[in-house]
Amino acid sequence: MEFSQQQEVRIKPGSNSIETNSIGIAEILSFYKKASSSPLSKVVYDLNGLTLFDGNLSAFLLAIIHRLKSLHRKYVFVEIPSHINVLFRNGLVAHLAGAGNNNKYEDDRKSTIPLKSFDLNEDENFSNYLQVDFFGHRGMDDISHSTKKNLRTQFIEVFNNVQIHSNAQHPMFACGQYFPQQGILKFTMADLNDGFLRKIQINTNGEITTDKGAIEWSLLSNNTTKDFTIYGPGGTGLKDLKKYCETNDGSLQIISGINMSTFVKGRIVNNRLESNYQGAVVNLIFRNLNRN
Repeated sequence: MEFSQQQEVRIKPGSNSIETNSIGIAEILSFYKKASSSPLSKVVYDLNGLTLFDGNLSAFLLAIIHRLKSLHRKYVFVEIPSHINVLFRNGLVAHLAGAGNNNKYEDDRKSTIPLKSFDLNEDENFSNYLQVDFFGHRGMDDISHSTKKNLRTQFIEVFNNVQIHSNAQHPMFACGQYFPQQGILKFTMADLNDGFLRKIQINTNGEITTDKGAIEWSLLSNNTTKDFTIYGPGGTGLKDLKKYCETNDGSLQIISGINMSTFVKGRIVNNRLESNYQGAVVNLIFRNLNRN
């Protein structure tokens, strides 16, 4: 399908960088809000004014684009400046071109954990992705084998929770980026399903009524919405990831609905978002890694 410039809406970020923080999340949600409300079917996300785009947030952006296409019937095009070549190296461009997880561009810097999508029945593929692409990445060399094994188990539980709580057949998206000079690795998982509040509100008989409350409830003690008789004990995935971050100078960010909760240095920072995100985004920031 061909479009003229008169048939497209062009959207530019309001800031000069999109990073893994409340401002970057708000920028991507603002893009979704403007694109979904436009009467035009062609949407161009113009990134030419950016100086930086955290590659891991490609997972969140691709989830947003998937929803724009499947729910709002939008044709989304992303204009990427040459200096933000991480979006070629990590596979975002391949996904936008319809190649899916098959990226033809080489990551010569070896700084990305590739952007991949996983249907909710692809447990084994996701497990292999964690083992090979994530924990096998050079940025994770300083982390012990036993710690990687434990963390992998927690990530798989997070993936399984998406399966259990999903009322839609949308994939989950994952991506990461390593910043070797800073010794930082950022990793993002994004899904498009019910998010935190709906299931938790039902499970608590209406006691929890806000996105903020639902996120915090999910990380307390052994709280879980899993049916013990079917799935056995649950509720450890995000809690153990949070615990790891607390003891290793990392950060855990959870976005769901209109709330973003950041768990860092033993405290919680909540940001109310202007736009609602139906689903959940989990960002992890690992610090003090091998610098090279």
